[in-house]
Amino acid sequence: MSLLSVPTLLTRAVRAAKEAEFDPDIVSPGVAGFIAFAALGIGIILLGFNLVRRLRRNSYRAEVREQIEQEIAEQNGALGTAVQDPQQSSGPLSEPGSEPGPELDGEPRSEPRS
Repeated sequence: MSLLSVPTLLTRAVRAAKEAEFDPDIVSPGVAGFIAFAALGIGIILLGFNLVRRLRRNSYRAEVREQIEQEIAEQNGALGTAVQDPQQSSGPLSEPGSEPGPELDGEPRSEPRS
């Protein structure tokens, strides 16, 4: 296709548009447009339900974590012992005479991290 043929195609399209009658009652998206729009709406609604479900699940998990931490703190307070956080290592700055942490005793950790 050369550059000379482009204006002729454009002029033909303009002439055809001028010659054709425009009837606003005939122009519509039809059944295919309705189905596409309905599918889009249903998809957005399903995504909204999925989002709410995930947010609610995350909120419940946070509440359960807080309850567990509170129960552990109450148990430790009732026993009068301090429990060391397993994620903190007792490194070179730890108190003298204390046992080395799990990372310093030469064996890898066996408990899974969450």
